[in-house]
Amino acid sequence: MTVLILCTGAPAQPPTGKLSSREFDAAWERAQDGGICPPPAGRKIDPSGREIYLAEGSPAAETAAQMLEECSMITEPLLNEVRVRSSCETDTQHDAAVWLRKAARQRKQADARQPESQKQIKERADALILKLAKEDKDCILITGPIFLTELLDRFRVQNYVIQRSGIFRVRPLEKFVISEKEAHCGGCGHNCFLSNPGCGVGREKALRRKA
Repeated sequence: MTVLILCTGAPAQPPTGKLSSREFDAAWERAQDGGICPPPAGRKIDPSGREIYLAEGSPAAETAAQMLEECSMITEPLLNEVRVRSSCETDTQHDAAVWLRKAARQRKQADARQPESQKQIKERADALILKLAKEDKDCILITGPIFLTELLDRFRVQNYVIQRSGIFRVRPLEKFVISEKEAHCGGCGHNCFLSNPGCGVGREKALRRKA
């Protein structure tokens, strides 16, 4: 099983400037429903018969329309982006980044102010990984950056190999390839797929696997 994950595109109307708690909550909801920025010019991804699973909501649907060739898709609630609320009711204004950090701390503490705790998000990610493992099919997933960050961590915990082009925090439209450890060479820093080994160690291991 090989999984390609696409992060949703950047919101066309992100929360900006100094915001009170009510203003942040309203701006966050608008960002989730207000469409995404157009992607850079480039070829669309050919699904090649893979199952396509996307989170509920317009960001995932628009990302799929912009990034994938025409195909059938399945809406998967387990992929839904993490909902965010301001950490308290106040007229004091903060940048959106500050509100997001406060919300993240509350999720770790299972504060009832947040719709979902970090423990619940981990359980949702684990349930998704288990479902995909049982189906054992190559697929494409589309989800938002907050849930994607947790999903990647759960894939690591369960000993999957994660390949990405970027570093540090997840970026809009960033692509991740998730695969089982046994599908890789493991003999050098490239850790290439045994289906297309790029070194002598990998080629030898691939031949042993076929024998």
